[in-house]
Amino acid sequence: MRHMSQCALLLAAVLLLAVPAVQAATVTIVNMDGAGEGFNDTSTPTTAMECPVGMTLGQCRLHCAQQAAQVWADHLESTVEVRVWAYFDPMSCGVLGSSQQLSPSANFPGAPVADTWYQRPLADALSGTDRDPGAADILIHYNSDYDNGVCTGGPWYYGVDANPGLTGALLFYPVILHEMTHGFGFASFINKDTGAWYGGLPDAYGRFISDASTGLRWTEMTNAQRYTSIRNDGGLVTDGANTKVEADAFLTGYNVNLVVNAGAAAGTYPGYGALFGAGWGNTDGVTLDMEIVNDGTGTSTTDGCEPLVGFTPGRIAFIDRGDCEFGVKSLNAEQAGASGVVIADNQVSTLPFNMGPGVVGRQVTIPAMYITQADATTIRTTLPQSSTYQVVDVRGMHANGYPLLYAPTTMEPGSSVSHFDITAGPNALMEPVINDDLWDYLDMTPGLFRDEGWTLAASDVVFGDDFETGTTDAWSIVVP
Repeated sequence: MRHMSQCALLLAAVLLLAVPAVQAATVTIVNMDGAGEGFNDTSTPTTAMECPVGMTLGQCRLHCAQQAAQVWADHLESTVEVRVWAYFDPMSCGVLGSSQQLSPSANFPGAPVADTWYQRPLADALSGTDRDPGAADILIHYNSDYDNGVCTGGPWYYGVDANPGLTGALLFYPVILHEMTHGFGFASFINKDTGAWYGGLPDAYGRFISDASTGLRWTEMTNAQRYTSIRNDGGLVTDGANTKVEADAFLTGYNVNLVVNAGAAAGTYPGYGALFGAGWGNTDGVTLDMEIVNDGTGTSTTDGCEPLVGFTPGRIAFIDRGDCEFGVKSLNAEQAGASGVVIADNQVSTLPFNMGPGVVGRQVTIPAMYITQADATTIRTTLPQSSTYQVVDVRGMHANGYPLLYAPTTMEPGSSVSHFDITAGPNALMEPVINDDLWDYLDMTPGLFRDEGWTLAASDVVFGDDFETGTTDAWSIVVP
């Protein structure tokens, strides 16, 4: 996929033309619950909920929601307050939260494209006017039944510090961030049962949807063609230039070859990219000397589970699997100056093989990949040696170079189209499930919002300082 790297460099230049910062947005959580319920619940939270000392359960919920709202407030520019009407109510088990589509605006002063629907917060930001004073800009509901035991899997975890080491908790922070992101513009108003545009006009989100099978954008299709496209699993993409830049920087390689360039082991060895670390655009073609690590102690001195000793900065760290998480190994290598990681299996295995981030993997910013034990045995005795990462394909990305949208063959009303695909790696905030290695990572969404017309007040890719564990527990999000 080396041709995509060149494209990414060209697209990056577009971002240099961004409008200078004006004013960060104000995002207000409006408590819509009645007395004694939801955000007004006066009961005492349990220890597992991780609430600040002295807060009632309702106050704790509102505190977490406000902290999540501040993430987007810090990164979007608008002179108009965004009002998020929020409710905590009993809901069907399996549904964590929902966001409701509110009436959009078109052909207003400042609209970038005529005859196009824009979500309320974006229309207000572009026009500089509150187009519906006092009304909700985003409307969201959260399921209180996870706190009272009606639904299994709870209670909600309301901490805002991402508590390292937490596993399998039901995380409120990224869930409310996810639902607010829909309201800011990560959703289409299209009728998924017919393929017809709402009110006969495309929306800002849908304008950047393309069908990789037909090569047509949704704006070029008939209703019938869009109906089919909504169900094109693995073939529906969002093709905005800024979204692509973010995707290239975020999504990691899936099939990744390790090319040893010289010596007795010279050749190409198939492997798999990690579910963390540098995006494929900063991995493909990277060529460096590779050396075996030494951590000086522990069960093995080559497992990278302890800080490395005497590692040559700027090289690829060749590390044996075992004894600690992949993320720990990779972070130790990066902190020792490594510019890449290769994890060698310590047992007979077959491809594919996925390396999860564990507790600290989301902090890793260098490329990381896996190779089999047999290939590692061949390579090991020839090191150090010049080696190259060669990305074959990318997690959550179509071969045409654009990130995939979720489009299962059986249409899911609350999930189809308005999410990134579940094949994305690392796990993305806007997948149709919430994975517990998420926190305040906005990953590819800032680019998508730029494409729609938002001006961002901060960097394009936003990674939080905090992180969560990388187990496979996932919870459905339903967005009516």
